[in-house]
Amino acid sequence: MKSVAAVLLGILDDKIVLTKRAASLRSFTGHICLPGGGFDIVSDTSVIDTAFREFREELMFDGEIQELFCMLPECSVVSSQAVYPVVAKLNGQINGVNFAEVDKLLYLPISQLHYDLFQINPDYPTIKHNKRFELDGEIVWGLTAHILYKFVDIYREFR
Repeated sequence: MKSVAAVLLGILDDKIVLTKRAASLRSFTGHICLPGGGFDIVSDTSVIDTAFREFREELMFDGEIQELFCMLPECSVVSSQAVYPVVAKLNGQINGVNFAEVDKLLYLPISQLHYDLFQINPDYPTIKHNKRFELDGEIVWGLTAHILYKFVDIYREFR
């Protein structure tokens, strides 16, 4: 049985918030990702709660969801997790990062989000999530690049 996780494609001040995962984490260390994590049956009533709770915990976010745009279809990853991407416009501020989970904070200006940004990953051209792009000297690939690629059409609708 797959475990459930959620990520937040959070748009703050017209930028998508991404993080570089801390080297101390068990999985996907050093990867650039959308903030998120596992569903907590004690505190979360939905994957939307999960995504926003994890965003707040990882980024010391003081704010709220201004507008919930949508949820993208569930994505599976090699870790046997079912990941639910939540897309929302946020109002508030990031006050730092939780260094136990995050090494670095990155921002992708929403104006740069278009299909031309993405390339086929030459290291993994045949895998399911084969897109990649460069951001601030880091390579964004795998599930995160896949989710952002899928968001391009949706973004056009919300502009």
